[in-house]
Amino acid sequence: MSSPTIATDFSAMLTGVGGQGILLAGDVLAAVALAADLDVKKSEIRGLSRRFGSVWCQVRIGEEVHSPVRGEGALDFIVALEMQEGLRRLPYLRDDGTALINRLWIDGHGTALSEPPADFDEFAYPACIWLEGTSITRTADEPRSLNFFMLGALSALLPFEDSYWHTAIESTVQPKFLQANGEMFAAGRSQLLKRNGTPRKPR
Repeated sequence: MSSPTIATDFSAMLTGVGGQGILLAGDVLAAVALAADLDVKKSEIRGLSRRFGSVWCQVRIGEEVHSPVRGEGALDFIVALEMQEGLRRLPYLRDDGTALINRLWIDGHGTALSEPPADFDEFAYPACIWLEGTSITRTADEPRSLNFFMLGALSALLPFEDSYWHTAIESTVQPKFLQANGEMFAAGRSQLLKRNGTPRKPR
């Protein structure tokens, strides 16, 4: 797999199904950019926000951003909270981009499975990093914080200081959810750092 993009100019897609907090995750990422004094554009949610309906949004960050949306083959990162949604969005990824995909497979009947069908081959998707967000958040009894777990994983690939993430989370999350979301954010970041090493500092 190619090295992930590490720069202050990048585009990311957050995707999953209704009820997973995709919009909130996009708000946090946008708030990080603002805390870092960067320009940011965030698309409206596309798709169906009903439970298990397909949902995605894009966040573009840089010194100067003119459009909230990029087309196929143009995104640096995809962050998927559900496997099939992540796979559907892979055409949007750049050749050297990275997709972070949570191991959660929702079948046609709306049944949420931690593992995909037995014949699914993860090695057929070299741009993807597969994460255990569902099992970790369930073990911690915080399944509603899966979006923050995946944001934590993304944070390990981005050049922003920890203080920017803390500021963004505190500005967008209700106080009663801060501890749980913060803990799952740290868990996601830790899982990716164990795989990839320490991220570079901002330019």
